Amino acid sequence: MRYIIKSKTISYLLYLSLFMVAKVGYAAVHKSPNDHRDYLSFKLPNQMKVLVISDPTTDKAAASLDVNVGSNANPAGRQGLAHFLEHMLFLGTKKYPKAGSYQAYISENGGNHNAYTAYQNTNYFFDIKADSLAPALDRFSHFFIDPLFSKKYVDRERHAVNSEYQSKLKDDGRRGYSAGKQAMNPAHSMSQFAVGNLETLSNDDGLLRKDLTDFYQQYYSANLMSLVVLGKEPVAKLRQLVEEKFSKVENRNTRAFVEQQPLYQPLPLQQNIKTLKNFQQLTLTFPLPETDNLYQEKPLYFLSSLLGYEGKGSLFSQLKKQGWANGLSAYRSINLEHQSAFQITISLTDEGLKHYQDVVESTFSAIRLIEEQSITEALYNEEKQINALRFRFKEQSQPMNYVSALAGNLRQYPAEQVISADYLLEKYDEQLIRSFVKQLSPDNMLLTLQAQNMDTDTQDPWFHTEYSVKPIEESLLSKWRNPALSEGLTARQANPFISTDLKQKSFAQSTDKPELILQNDGHSLWYKQDNQFNLPKADFYLSIITEQANKSAKNAVLTALYTKLVKDQLNETLYDAALAGLNTRIYSHMRGLSLRISGYDEKQAELLQVVLQSMQSADFNETSFERVKELYTQELENRRKDKPYNQAIGEVYTLLMQSWSADKKLAELSLVSLDDLQAFIPQLMSETEVRMLAHGNLTADDATHMANIVSTQLPTNAVLNTPQELPVILLKKQQQLTQTLPLEHNDSAISVYFQGESSDLKTRAEYTLLSEIMAAPFYSKLRTEQQLGYVVFETALPLRKAPGLAFVVQSPNTDPLGLEKSIDTFVNQMGKQLTKMDSNQLKRFKASVISRINRKATRLSDLSEQYWQEIDRDEYSFDSRKQLTDAVSELSLSDIKKSFNKLPERRLTVRSFGQEHRKLVGKADLEQICDYEIALLKEQDQFVPEA
Repeated sequence: MRYIIKSKTISYLLYLSLFMVAKVGYAAVHKSPNDHRDYLSFKLPNQMKVLVISDPTTDKAAASLDVNVGSNANPAGRQGLAHFLEHMLFLGTKKYPKAGSYQAYISENGGNHNAYTAYQNTNYFFDIKADSLAPALDRFSHFFIDPLFSKKYVDRERHAVNSEYQSKLKDDGRRGYSAGKQAMNPAHSMSQFAVGNLETLSNDDGLLRKDLTDFYQQYYSANLMSLVVLGKEPVAKLRQLVEEKFSKVENRNTRAFVEQQPLYQPLPLQQNIKTLKNFQQLTLTFPLPETDNLYQEKPLYFLSSLLGYEGKGSLFSQLKKQGWANGLSAYRSINLEHQSAFQITISLTDEGLKHYQDVVESTFSAIRLIEEQSITEALYNEEKQINALRFRFKEQSQPMNYVSALAGNLRQYPAEQVISADYLLEKYDEQLIRSFVKQLSPDNMLLTLQAQNMDTDTQDPWFHTEYSVKPIEESLLSKWRNPALSEGLTARQANPFISTDLKQKSFAQSTDKPELILQNDGHSLWYKQDNQFNLPKADFYLSIITEQANKSAKNAVLTALYTKLVKDQLNETLYDAALAGLNTRIYSHMRGLSLRISGYDEKQAELLQVVLQSMQSADFNETSFERVKELYTQELENRRKDKPYNQAIGEVYTLLMQSWSADKKLAELSLVSLDDLQAFIPQLMSETEVRMLAHGNLTADDATHMANIVSTQLPTNAVLNTPQELPVILLKKQQQLTQTLPLEHNDSAISVYFQGESSDLKTRAEYTLLSEIMAAPFYSKLRTEQQLGYVVFETALPLRKAPGLAFVVQSPNTDPLGLEKSIDTFVNQMGKQLTKMDSNQLKRFKASVISRINRKATRLSDLSEQYWQEIDRDEYSFDSRKQLTDAVSELSLSDIKKSFNKLPERRLTVRSFGQEHRKLVGKADLEQICDYEIALLKEQDQFVPEA
């Protein structure tokens, strides 16, 4: 009782100070006291909503424009038109007519760009070097002033949309979402196909362009647009820039499309959906009234925090103990102008699937308990306090992500609350909350069950998902309307991890990089006190390096099971800590296992002690072991059904980094027992090296105290004599190996990987710069011009310090042989272009890649991650970015040309044939692999030096 009263007092004072101070101190836009940027909101004469953000310290400028129209407004028979329009805006304007010129400018100036089409809105965004904002904005603004919609690209780009659609045909998320629409009211626009394909975007008689321009003219109106721009210039200058660039966007005084039809047909109903991947999922969906105007009360946010809770006495904890569930989430799934929906999603075990009706009853039992005991002002105020702390100590996100999110918020909320709206819980309204709980009833429910072996009778027309929709038996509904209170379910208690000591500790460290302040008995501690972000937060990272972790496929499996079971055993505690802003990760990797604790520093040592005690005791039971083993089995099986291009890239890592394949791990996993694991743990913890990093609001004494907890609590026995290395196989010159993956997918995929001959700094710099030079033209040539597929990219692909480049394509229309030929043609053409490159062009590419290398850390964790990578790679000078920057700066045209000419020397191609393409090639092509050659290189100790 004392804690709750104290919590309420702190919550009220924090909440009052945060939002009242923000209103007084920061004019119109309420921002976090930790946010030192300037904001200005205004409307252009054309009624476009605008927010400009001045950050003189930023290295990246960014902008996002959100249009208040999406797939909701697709005309009848033109499903996907809004999405297609999003694609077309990137393909030339009257002022900048060359398709791909916008992308090239962004890329050549260290930037990134993207867009997405959702149900209610379409969002466009980019970032770029801070001094290149004005030219980028000019190009961007013309998307909304004078797009060309060239006939040539109208016909081509519909194939790109179709490729995007086809690439997702085996994606269970998309398949389930599409099938779920079939259970909706067919008169509601959300029930319709949204992506688009060659059928819905047919171009008979050239009519597609007219439909496209009609849609643009109707909905792409300035009064439906929200623009956010972030730059280093003062807000007055940014406002002037926006006025210059965007005032020409026409205001057609368009009214936003609003759907009046109800979301669902009469309920209750049960939908069964057959999945491709091995997983079981139960989802309960409840249609509700609109909640848009309740963002200050957030009744559904509060309910999601109660139903989605994973601490002691929670629904999830009870289902886990019964061996029925591996995960649970509760959230507002749909939020429209006149209606919304709430979902409870439970990841079921095999046993849970058999008992899904009991799981549903337990869920309604939990809802009943909430209604009777948990709708309290104390718990609401705890959520208020947590959100007030989140807002008070809000960290910056990367500029592009930030402006994109704010542009969406600017569409939804008053300008002054565009930042704070997501954190507000201003009013506890018990009756309002209860009114929503009443509607979480069996009679207002769509029950969706997804698994591989579902009884179905219908097929979704777009993603070919097998499903069925049927009424729910009255006997079940009657049982669920009056559920028995499940034994073990209890009302949520006060969170013990909420921080109250939020002081900044006096800065005492003299260096600007981590220092090694402890080294004994195989334990090393690097320490850096933060003086950049000035938050009451810290990161404590710990890595246990042991040869046993990855010595065999069986060892790798047992190490993974150990970390998963420790985390599972601690879940109730870790969930409370995470709610209070103290996050924990426990995971295995190729060199051993790691623990990371991040967030408010006050209770980190306490949490560390709890985690290490659990690692030491490792008190696992057979029920938990079998449940976690089943989930791990599903994860490994499902990796083989991942997107083809992801598997192609992953195979490069598997072959050259000598990691164990999913198949080998599955073979071992099927055989291991709990006894095997218990016997393995002491073996895992023998002969270890322990590396630690303490970074943030910590004194040296704080860091040393946490390191001492590790040295006394961690169940390690001895010390590694030599560091555990991760050698990277060095490909032979001119060998050109090929690995063919037998994947079940419609699309073909390929990854052509070129490896640098050494890991020296100059070679790494050359490959980094070559990647920058080739990325945009590769996309433009193979994606925009040749329309080989939706997934087309070139990327730097370093394996530890070993440099490499990968050219990646996933295609519905071209087999890997044709894709490889196109890649080779592109590489040859690039060689000719490089001979024509002058020093000014090279200088621009250097500036672009250097801006990427030195991207500013916007969060404490960004900087911690940089330090941790240096420690992992034994780069204790902590200046690898500077070294790479200097090396790139010193490269000459001659260096780049020589490096490029050597590209084909060391090559590995990984590919997979789509189902139709498989029929057109011989057996030799389908079975070509290089496992033997790779194994031979390993036997001969052919490794990249010092990688």
